[in-house]
Amino acid sequence: MAAPGHGEQSPLSRVPVHLRDNNANDYTPGFVAIGPLHSRGDRRLRPAERLKVAYLNGLISRGHPDPAHHLTVIQDYVRIVAAREQEARAMYVSEELADIGAEDFIQMMVLDGCFIIEHLVNVATGREEPSLHATPFGPAQLSVDLVLAENQIPFFVLVDLIAASRLPEFEATGYPPPVLLVKLVLFYLAGEKGRDMSDDALPAADGISHILHLLYEMVTAARTRWEPPPRAIQDGAVMEMAQEAARLLRRIPLLLFVPLLYPILPEDKKWSASYGKEDVPSASDLKRMGVQFKKARGGSGSKPVVGIASVLGPVPFAVKLTQHEDRLHLPQLRLEFRTAPLLLNLMAFEQSSSSSSAATTTTTVAPTIVSAYASFMAKMLQSAEDAGVLSAAEVVQQQGGAGNESKEEVARFFRRMGAASEAAGGELLLEKSYLGRLLEKLRERSRHPLYVMWADVQRNYFTLPWAVVVEFVAVVSFVSSMVQTYTSVRYH
Repeated sequence: MAAPGHGEQSPLSRVPVHLRDNNANDYTPGFVAIGPLHSRGDRRLRPAERLKVAYLNGLISRGHPDPAHHLTVIQDYVRIVAAREQEARAMYVSEELADIGAEDFIQMMVLDGCFIIEHLVNVATGREEPSLHATPFGPAQLSVDLVLAENQIPFFVLVDLIAASRLPEFEATGYPPPVLLVKLVLFYLAGEKGRDMSDDALPAADGISHILHLLYEMVTAARTRWEPPPRAIQDGAVMEMAQEAARLLRRIPLLLFVPLLYPILPEDKKWSASYGKEDVPSASDLKRMGVQFKKARGGSGSKPVVGIASVLGPVPFAVKLTQHEDRLHLPQLRLEFRTAPLLLNLMAFEQSSSSSSAATTTTTVAPTIVSAYASFMAKMLQSAEDAGVLSAAEVVQQQGGAGNESKEEVARFFRRMGAASEAAGGELLLEKSYLGRLLEKLRERSRHPLYVMWADVQRNYFTLPWAVVVEFVAVVSFVSSMVQTYTSVRYH
């Protein structure tokens, strides 16, 4: 789903207050201010302002080693941006630019744009950036700052600036400036996998509003084409079948206890006491109902994802129920300091695109992929137990261990993402999103009497130390009955 569609431009404005309330730091740059929405007077951002001038000179020096030519190139940059100043200003809410004159605005676009391009070229060519690395966490924080919803400049400004720059390193590629820029940005965001995305998977440069928009298109494109790899490739057929057979055999004797234990279970301990008919079971309850969780894997020949997009795994937002609806594939998510701002700003972009679509047309379908995913995962992860289930399946990866405190942190993280999604209308969006059909299938499972009884008995009786006792008794009973059957058949 394109957001916005080809030819449309997503407005650049501050994140609405109801979204910022509990997550202000995740929308605020910590290293560099790009565009007019954040003050360059912030003490944390001052070093980057000096770095912008150095990067401007570095970009010019690539094609013009003689410093005597630098002023002429800068004047060209200013002239090119000035020609589209009004178009660039129109990308922002007018109130934000009331105190910024034409000269200051043009200078800002030139400095910020050239800084971004020089950094992209450095990353693509492997050139070291000692000034950037001199700041603690500089490169990592910069990768976050460049995808913040409030920290963007129009993409066409970057296209015009790169078209006016001489870049000898890329002349042999033959790429026109817009294509070169898109590939540089994609390489920065996701490495070779991003750079080598097929042209038909992404909109042309003139359909991109800004870098966050391009990131959104990239991370949501793979989901629409992804299918779980064949089982033999995905898990190792022999080992997987053996494990599943063992799991089923282990459950056979335990099933004998369900009709015995469920009738004596107190009503307040049953499924109906904690869930309504429209609720979706959490990960731990789905596991008790026989659902296996698997991380969504890329194809056998796919390239690894690097850069900030790597926190979303090889197939972002890909959710599928397969194998007779007993296996739920979820995208792998790595929790680190970049994860929250990445998800929150992608959701903010969706909200901005939705508002823009509502203001201009009644037919455009608003993008809901990231908001729906966040809302769905908040339902999956409601407790530390749920976090343990998805961590064991490698769906969620967290730096720093897997203890109970760590699992509770995972649950808190998804509750926070869920709250942000709800603030943007996530519950309603979830029902109408690409996950709507999946939700209904999971609800159907939770209404099935056998699955409900099995989950209730497991939740209340098959927890330590009951699990050890019950399973031991169940296995002994099963073996005993088998021996008796064998003996009876043998002597008759």
